[in-house]
Amino acid sequence: MKKILIPLDGTERSKKSIELVQDLYMPESIEVILLVVREDLDMIRSKMEYEDAKKEIMPILDEAEELLKSYNISKHVSFGRAGEEILETAKLENVDIIVMTKSTRKGWVSMIGSVAMHVVKYATCIVMIVPE
Repeated sequence: MKKILIPLDGTERSKKSIELVQDLYMPESIEVILLVVREDLDMIRSKMEYEDAKKEIMPILDEAEELLKSYNISKHVSFGRAGEEILETAKLENVDIIVMTKSTRKGWVSMIGSVAMHVVKYATCIVMIVPE
């Protein structure tokens, strides 16, 4: 059974990854790992703030889980730099494929510091980038 990591950011465009996975894979053939990364860890000062921040993310993961209700799902919340956290989760979970959407930014901004670009460059597994 293949493991597929779907990083989500709560936007409608990130749900395109879910749609692609549903189009390509039968529920019994894969395990799906849903991941949301918060990049504001430096703003969190206590265990209570950390738990509150995790609770804020859960609706994103719960909605994605509902869309994939016939699939085997695990949900992860991570804090740190998005690209690095995606790669670390992929490594720790022995992921076969990362399915994510590309940035909608234009010009130089999309070329410098893009999460998708970072993941593609450093991933040791297959990375599928979903257009909008």
